Order: sequence, then structure tokens, then C-alpha cells
Amino acid sequence: PLNTNTDVPMEQKGIKLSIITVNLNNAKGLSKTIDSVLEQLNPDAEFLIIDGGSVDQSLTMIKEVAHKLSYWISEKDSGIYAAMNKGIEKAKGNHLLFLNSGDTLVADQSLAILFSLLADDPDILSCCIRVEANGPKDELRSPIKNFSHQNLLLDSLPHQSTLIKRSLFLEHGYYDEELRIAADWDFWLRLAPYPIFYKHSALVLSRMEREGLGANMNNDHFHERLLIFGRYAKGLRLNFFWLRLMYRNRKLLAWYMQKPMKTSSSKKHR
Repeated sequence: PLNTNTDVPMEQKGIKLSIITVNLNNAKGLSKTIDSVLEQLNPDAEFLIIDGGSVDQSLTMIKEVAHKLSYWISEKDSGIYAAMNKGIEKAKGNHLLFLNSGDTLVADQSLAILFSLLADDPDILSCCIRVEANGPKDELRSPIKNFSHQNLLLDSLPHQSTLIKRSLFLEHGYYDEELRIAADWDFWLRLAPYPIFYKHSALVLSRMEREGLGANMNNDHFHERLLIFGRYAKGLRLNFFWLRLMYRNRKLLAWYMQKPMKTSSSKKHR
């Protein structure tokens, strides 16, 4: 693997935020993300890039800013969540933000505002996100108001605009690398039974590229969501919540009725 020395000559004590960017052959998107982050990077935050062995210009870009990174590596891995888990292992911040290649911070003072929102040390802080749209205006998505099992079955939290306390991964496990598309949703549902200090904010923190792996539904996405759904929806009684759940997942359910379940997982890729 290609990587820097992990002991970068910078003071690591008191790092409040680790911004982790995962990339694979997306030099154009990586350039936007790097510019977005470095414009706001300060001594309270660190920036890590986990590259999956790119063969485009990504590695050149990373090397150009290596002196501003607390850690980077370029090596083949088994998928996006394996790369994100590498970032978790190397991060030193109290909270983590996964801003993958092509995703950008929106406001000029995003990090300064974030630090004020983190003053009471929440386990999870979720902000609004703009999603690239086909039309002239981006789609604005707001986080859920309450971190509960039922709310999380209906919806997920966008990792591009959600800060996660690093200790949660140490206590409850990392992302499930057997999942390729929705392991972040699985992680939220795994946390649901515990007393999580959750905050949501109207701050529009980031903008997500429409081309992200989980942005568009396909058969693989449906199959994986159905697998996760089965893990955490057991034992729920048929009531108004179930009707809402079925409506929100009507495309998933329609697909399930038409296609048989796969008995073996498909080949991992990004």
C-alpha cells in the first residue's frame, strides 16, 4: 500500500473532528472534496483520505496535499465500508464525519458552526444535506427529529452530514463489511436500542453527488435493504406504524414480491 507516515508532525491532542474521505477512481470528485475541506480545516479538525488503489489522477492529488493530511493510504480493499472502517481506526477526533469523494461542505463557516453545536458532546449530530438534482435546484433533505427504532426503519441518516462520536464504533462495532450499500443504515438501527444522545440541526452542512453508490435504487440496493429490514423489523405489530412503513418502502416491497431472494451475496464492488 502507498501511504504517508501516520505520525504527522501536528498536535493531535484535543482533535474535535475527523473528516474522513473515501475515494476510488473519482479524481474529479476528490478534487472538489479536498478543496471544500481544506478551505475550512483548522487545528481542531483533521483530514484523512482512504483511497482504494485508484489508477486515475487521484493519487497525484492526494500526494500534493499530503502535508495537510493527518493520514492517507492508497491500497485495494473490499469495498466502501472497509475503507470507512480503516478511517475509523486511524481517526483521532472525538467525532467523525464521512465526506466521501464528490461530497462537499456547503457553508463557508460550516466547521465553526459545527464546533458550537458539539459543545454539549452529543453522540450523534445530524444536519441537513443538499442532494444534487437533475433540475436547476438541489433537493434539500432534513434529518429525523428523534433517534428511534421506528423512525430509523422509515428513514436513515445521511453520513455526509452526520457527525458520529468515535466511541460509538468502539462500543458497538464498525460498519458491516458484508454490506456494500447500506451499512450505515444498519449501523443506525444497531444503535437504536441504546440511550443515544442525538441532536439534529437546521444547518445545511454538505452537498452530496447524485452519483454516490447509494443514491439510486437498483436490485442490489433493494436486496440489501430487504436484508437489513429483516434484521430489525422482527416482532413489530401490524398497526398504523406498519402501514406507514409499508408505504415508505412500497418500491422495496413491490420488488420483493416480484423477485426471489438471492441465497448468496453478489461480488463486492463500489
